[in-house]
Amino acid sequence: MCQLAAYVGDSPISSLLLRAIENQEPLIGGHVTGLGVIDEGSLRMEKDFGHVRRVMSTTHIGSLKGTTGIVHTRHNAKSKDDPRYNIREMAHPFLDDKRTIALMHNGGIANYKEHWERLKENHTFRSYSADVDAITDSEVAVHMLSDALGGGASMVEGLRSLASQLTGTFLFGVITTEQPETVWIANWHQPCYVAVGEDEAMFCSSRIGFHDVREEFERIFEPPKNSIIELTRGRAEITPLDSRRRAPNLRLNRSRLASSILEILKRTPRLEVRDLLRALTPDAFADALGVSPERVVEYRKAGVRFNNPYFEVLEMLVGDGLIREQIELKEEAGVQDMPKFVYSIV
Repeated sequence: MCQLAAYVGDSPISSLLLRAIENQEPLIGGHVTGLGVIDEGSLRMEKDFGHVRRVMSTTHIGSLKGTTGIVHTRHNAKSKDDPRYNIREMAHPFLDDKRTIALMHNGGIANYKEHWERLKENHTFRSYSADVDAITDSEVAVHMLSDALGGGASMVEGLRSLASQLTGTFLFGVITTEQPETVWIANWHQPCYVAVGEDEAMFCSSRIGFHDVREEFERIFEPPKNSIIELTRGRAEITPLDSRRRAPNLRLNRSRLASSILEILKRTPRLEVRDLLRALTPDAFADALGVSPERVVEYRKAGVRFNNPYFEVLEMLVGDGLIREQIELKEEAGVQDMPKFVYSIV
């Protein structure tokens, strides 16, 4: 699980997007951070391992300018256990060979190795590490999309082709110099919020990403799953992504999930946000959704995620004074002072 944000408009882009990620990274993220922008028709990018504050100190990420950008913070189980997977080259966004497309990804591509084998003869994989003989799975997507566009497909057609060839979980955020004031979001079932203002638009994985700018937008909403979202100044146009799939229409009982959270925190007084999520899966989510635990497991295997409702129930419980939220700084994936939300009973 990663946290992402994107923007098109005239606000100072690096400070806006980095602050959006800084708000989100204590949820799940902080192993690596990267920002890509389109500035005067060219793609510019800075990235490094670590959370926002570290990367601001090691790169020029805070000085990037432009009117369109995408930013990403990554949490990866492999890098948590083995810091060799946590290197600058494995940070998002990823560029195509011509440096005209930048792509970021939330999720995991199950069949990336077969695409890598097919693509590596004709494309450069900058995330490749000989130390672990691996790439970041997400990098196959930018080369597959580039090939589709190079073959004459529109961006919508290219994203649909990409979705049809991949298995696993995914949300892709894409910018291209061919459309310098457009952000494309292709989402099967990952966390996604969109904000639209008078002459700007923004995307965040989680609602907390808008915390510092929510008053600047006329509307903040959660778009339908299995969709392509075209963000331009003041507009969000939504079209279906993959006609082969049907996103489940799930109704989560937030009161029941809140009760489960309180019960777990009574038994284990302090839990990080991710550990608490694991403790709720699958039984508590099954109870809140009115389905069996086996069905929750099936949903997760199909790429269906419940993260944002979970985060928002935590926010509700904090607001009601029933639990306490703190940020603790920890070492993880070879990164010092990584921020993590920790919850406890009041």
